[in-house]
Amino acid sequence: MPTAPPERIRILFVTPNLGVGGAERHIATLAPALDRARFEPRVVCIKEPGPMFGDVVAAGVPALSLGGGTRQAPASLWRLVRIMRAFRPDVVITRGLNADILGRVAATIARVPVVVVWKHNTGHISRGALEVVSERALDPFTDRYFAVAEGQVPYLVGELGWPERKIRVIHNGVDPAAFPYSPDRPPDGALAAELGIAPGEQVVGILAVFREEKDHATFLRAARSVADRIPGARFLLAGDGPGRAELEDLTHELGLEDRVIFAGLRSDVDAVLSLLDVVVLSSFTIECFPYAILEAMAMGVPAVCTAVGGLPEMIEEGVTGRLVPPRDPEALADGIVDVLSDPERARAMGRAARRRLEERFTLERSAAETGRVIEEALGEFAPGRI
Repeated sequence: MPTAPPERIRILFVTPNLGVGGAERHIATLAPALDRARFEPRVVCIKEPGPMFGDVVAAGVPALSLGGGTRQAPASLWRLVRIMRAFRPDVVITRGLNADILGRVAATIARVPVVVVWKHNTGHISRGALEVVSERALDPFTDRYFAVAEGQVPYLVGELGWPERKIRVIHNGVDPAAFPYSPDRPPDGALAAELGIAPGEQVVGILAVFREEKDHATFLRAARSVADRIPGARFLLAGDGPGRAELEDLTHELGLEDRVIFAGLRSDVDAVLSLLDVVVLSSFTIECFPYAILEAMAMGVPAVCTAVGGLPEMIEEGVTGRLVPPRDPEALADGIVDVLSDPERARAMGRAARRRLEERFTLERSAAETGRVIEEALGEFAPGRI
């Protein structure tokens, strides 16, 4: 008599929303990439759906927004319990403070076999008492903690107090086929004209939200030093955020108005990356495994970044880019000049970055590793499901 195929493993992702951000993008790309023959993913947003909600649904992953705020937390909790009892997930994966709290409590009430928290940062500008207390109180009800970089582990263990035996690291990934890579990639001529970039100008870019931890100020101060040494260099800031006015003021103070381009929020990331000779991240904390650098690697763009979080795991020093200390404009400028001053070596770095991405940081690889560690956890806590 033939054996019935095993039932798919049901996974429920619980997140505050699917807004614009690396952690949100992680769910929006990973959930659809899981092997559908083995896994059945769903997503619940506790708050508003966010811009990437539609992408998840379009990819065939059922998603629901509770539309709740802080005042609706009790109602959201009981809605989560009802959803979990109806869907009967084998695994609940949470990310974001309110999702980590409400999702874990609901999963405990609903008796979900495996409960996971997925963390996407290596530090805080400030930590609230709620997070400190909740992490300690909910650890006994948490079976696994997932991280996206080895560089997070000291923070997760030392500051959050997570048991190291429960932590598993799964690197982020992107689909190389989604990026039109060519070793001799031409810049997007229409976008260059729109932004006022002339043919032959060397362009240094940063793609990041304008928040304190991204430290765009250090990038602009490094730009001043680079501009003094490479007169034809231009500097492109793609993104927006609460710090834009201060950065525009700093640009004026540094006398860089004719060298700096504020490109705003961009959906045409591959076109922006095609303009760059080098991509930069100047963060001093929190950074884990940023998609901006993965995308640059996919497009064959060398990177100069601060050696924080997971960036040393992404960038091979001197091979795919340069790593420099945080909050050091001159060191950042030296790294940028080092790459720009030898165009042939920069192209070799770009080719090496693309190879490194294809070998280690693809979405397919990330999804497969996620599936493996989920099955590992189920084998320990719910062996009948494997």
